[in-house]
Amino acid sequence: MARGLSYLHSRKIVHRCVKTENMLLDDNLNLKIADFGVACIDYDPKDMTAPAVTPCYMAPELLVGKPYNHKCDVYSFGICLWEIYCCKILYMDVKFDNIKSAVLKKHLRPEIPKCCPRDMARIMRRCWDAEPVSRPDMQEVVAMLEKLDTKKDHRMVPVGQPSGCFCFSIRRRSF
Repeated sequence: MARGLSYLHSRKIVHRCVKTENMLLDDNLNLKIADFGVACIDYDPKDMTAPAVTPCYMAPELLVGKPYNHKCDVYSFGICLWEIYCCKILYMDVKFDNIKSAVLKKHLRPEIPKCCPRDMARIMRRCWDAEPVSRPDMQEVVAMLEKLDTKKDHRMVPVGQPSGCFCFSIRRRSF
């Protein structure tokens, strides 16, 4: 997914609805990014203010209606990375107003398990930084994940080789 988002961002496309539900696997277990219904071209951030993603994936700037850019996808990707690592769906039963208040006022972010490798935790934290300028670009996220893969003797799945975690079988409550 990181490579796919990096490609989209290189083409000035902001997906705006990055979430685990929009990660599809084909018959060969290749990941496909779905739901481009709210995607847009990344021009001028002041022109992009309408929220488009499920609340628990919304970057803080979207929650308050501030202008945003491709870094909102990076924030959402960080949440997805946590969900994939933990095999849990974040804030599934929490109402939008409660998520908004907790993220904005209390800087709520998912709790990273102690068993999570330090470098993976660092990637998650950088992606969901409250300040968009402090978040890495997706190209940098790809590089960090590839570096992590190299450190772990390529235990992560190389491009073109099927494998995966099939822990998402429940449906998220609609908002």
